[in-house]
Amino acid sequence: MSKQTEKILHLLHIFTADLILQVFGGAGAIWGFSEVLGLRTPETVWFWRPTAQLIGAVFFARWILQLDAHIKKENIEFFPQQSNRFQQLEVAIDHEEQTGLCETPTHVISPVTGIAMQNTGKDYKACK
Repeated sequence: MSKQTEKILHLLHIFTADLILQVFGGAGAIWGFSEVLGLRTPETVWFWRPTAQLIGAVFFARWILQLDAHIKKENIEFFPQQSNRFQQLEVAIDHEEQTGLCETPTHVISPVTGIAMQNTGKDYKACK
């Protein structure tokens, strides 16, 4: 398992528990404690439901900021850049080979992909 994968799994482990405890727990605490105190009745549900949702939204925003700070601190990359397996090769063409360059556009089928391509400029050995 790579180091980045371990970091991501650790992040999920920690912040999933934090989401449940801090965000859902904060909203649920307002909802439940308002009933325990006798403040939430069938007549006052219209007030306490949006209040609990607002508290949940505030704690969710706080959770997002904590998550972002942890990702930056630990330098976690969810989509790391892949190494470039294909490197550009520079080919030197001597004077004799340059006479084989084609000046007119031609159609060539790529030997790798099988896709027909149009050569619109000078292309070595593309002339028929």
